[in-house]
Formats: sequence, C-alpha cells, structure tokens
Amino acid sequence: MFCPKCGAELREDDKFCSACGAIMEQINEVEVRMGEVSMEKAGAGARFGSYLIDILILLVIIIPLSFAASLAGYVEGLLLLFIGMAIGIGYYVYFFGKGQTPGMMVVKIKLCRTDGTYPIGYTHGFLRYIGMLISGNIAFGLGFLWILIDKNKQGWHDKIADTYVVKINE
Repeated sequence: MFCPKCGAELREDDKFCSACGAIMEQINEVEVRMGEVSMEKAGAGARFGSYLIDILILLVIIIPLSFAASLAGYVEGLLLLFIGMAIGIGYYVYFFGKGQTPGMMVVKIKLCRTDGTYPIGYTHGFLRYIGMLISGNIAFGLGFLWILIDKNKQGWHDKIADTYVVKINE
C-alpha cells in the first residue's frame, strides 16, 4: 500500500503515514487509482523530451560539483563526486516514487504501476532507476530502444519496475 499524499510505502495495518502524517482511516482507498491520468501509453518522443529536461536540471547541479572536485584534493574530490552521484540517484528515485519527474511534468506524462496504482512508491522508483542503469549502460541502450517495439511502450526499466509511462488527460 502507498500513501496517496506522499507516495510512501505503508503496511496494511498502518493507521497513519509515518512520512507525512496523513490519517489512513479518512481515506477510502489508500492506493490511488488513475484519476487525471489516462492509461494511454506515452510515446518515445515525450519520454525522451522529459529525460532531456531532467538531465539539464541535473547538469546544473552536477557540473559545478564536478568542477569543484577537479580542483579539490583527492579525498575531497572523491567526496564531491560521491555527493554528485547521490544527488543523481536521489533525484530519480524520489521523483519516480512520486510518479513524475520535473521533465515529465513539462511534457505531461506520469508513471503508474501496471495495475493502475499511482504513485508508484519509492521501492518501484528504485527498481526503475536500477532498470535504467541496466537498459542504458549494461545493455548499451537496448533497453530504451525496446520502447519503440514493445506493444505497451515499456522499456526494460519499466518491465523491471512493473510500470507504465502514461499521458495525462488535459
């Protein structure tokens, strides 16, 4: 189960969300089903556009950190590089867990689980991030290209995390 306010994972017997304090008894259905989101799958173009926007946002943060790391000593430089990596990982896991990255907001797409549950939660957000590493780095981008031929427009990272990327109804 997931909190409909913050997307945090909950146990079946939780009376309130430990992350945001939402009272579960006041909410009829803890896992929110698709409301303003359609189940029409987003195409590769919108997904690629959202990815570019997210990369630009991360570059604004990571380039100065990388520059500072190159000027720092060995230990300080490594620390700054690890901080940059943590920011990148945290960015994706956090926003995936919430169901939408800033790039996705701009192009009007969202993540949902294949059963229609939204938001996907942080566990599935982390799985999707790991799947992106596999799709892009280990498989040389084949997992992303899979979106072009899959009937549900899922990349390998979507299949690993049990997610769809869907269009938002206007």
